[in-house]
Amino acid sequence: MTISTESVVKFLPLVVAALTTLTFVVPSRVGVRAKATWLMVLLACASRGIVYASFGSGSARAPDLPQWLLWLWDWACSGLYLLSLLSLVWWVRRGRLVALPVLAWGLAALGMANSLMLPAVREVELAYPDLPAELDGYRIVQLSDLHCCTSMRGWRTRAIVERINACGPDLVCLTGDYVDGYVAQLADDMAPLRDLRARDGVYAVRGNHEYFLDYAAWRAWFDANGFRFLVNECVFPRRSLALGGVNDPGCVIYGDVFPNVAKAFAAATNGEFRVLLEHQPRHALDNFMLHGARLQLSGHTHGGIAPGLNLLVSLKNGGRVRGVYKMPGGFLHVSPGVGQWAGLPFRFFDPPEISLIVLRRTDQQTKGNTNEGSNVRRNHDAAQPGGVPPLCTGREVRSLVCGRRGERGRFARELRSGCVVRH
Repeated sequence: MTISTESVVKFLPLVVAALTTLTFVVPSRVGVRAKATWLMVLLACASRGIVYASFGSGSARAPDLPQWLLWLWDWACSGLYLLSLLSLVWWVRRGRLVALPVLAWGLAALGMANSLMLPAVREVELAYPDLPAELDGYRIVQLSDLHCCTSMRGWRTRAIVERINACGPDLVCLTGDYVDGYVAQLADDMAPLRDLRARDGVYAVRGNHEYFLDYAAWRAWFDANGFRFLVNECVFPRRSLALGGVNDPGCVIYGDVFPNVAKAFAAATNGEFRVLLEHQPRHALDNFMLHGARLQLSGHTHGGIAPGLNLLVSLKNGGRVRGVYKMPGGFLHVSPGVGQWAGLPFRFFDPPEISLIVLRRTDQQTKGNTNEGSNVRRNHDAAQPGGVPPLCTGREVRSLVCGRRGERGRFARELRSGCVVRH
């Protein structure tokens, strides 16, 4: 049985409210009236999705309500989630429950602020010994998971576009999940994306959320506004660069073209440097080993959202949650995105980000000297749970060294020994 995201947004808060009643309200040493008051507060918080679905669009993800009210209700529901988690821990430990509401809704306010903040630009340099000379210093901006919605309106989209254009990119890559809502609601809020500028163009692929609401109308809107989506095909922004893209597998909902990376790069027959845009990172290893990708740009994970949740996200995405990961012959970059899904409208220790990726050509001798020299170290402690360790997740890492594509066994040995990073 498949549970839709609409059902999650509408009914998960009610389940959480019931759990919180058992772990917080019932054990509290207060009178019956106080407990009844808390039950009403929890139900008010938990009714968010049902109320959202009742106003305007009929969808819990696209309510027609004032933005300030959406922020307030998102904050209240986030506090409910945190109160449930905290009270469960305290209930197991038989501790006092008095301070939990203050702590829960205080943390919820912080998490909401983190999700609504404008994303900073994070620059990462990826170095290849065999990078074509014309791509040395090539600047790619990745924008992922915008999730424009009625609580994240056009003012935020416009500010993000201005920051991207200020980077002076050679190429802008959009890796899915742009909008949660209907064209009639959000066309004006999405309009600033038309102002994205790059020397070699702006290219996009579709994420899973493109297939959730008003797909046909949004597809027509993107086409009418000149957005170039890559669907099992590649383009050549530079003579030595092949940029390929595929749909998200969620395309089966509408019978859209199913992703086929081999077909996407079928025209790249002259040894071009292959960059792949794919919304989800879970198939990255196959893309490098079977289809010759040298760089894959993905999103979808939202960086794990919060400690604890990142473990679940990791399990669903092959251990790749946020940052740069070493792959056979190249790198996978997983963007934490610039927006946040309405179902979990908060972030903790996971700031939104605009990713600026700079390609660098290194001396061929670098590959043979990665175990020597004071500027090289093994990074054994930066691995994210559930899979391939990341090469960098912080701003302090400036350059990464990559060898040519190798055999599966050699790649496995590299993973066991850790990642090589250069500062």
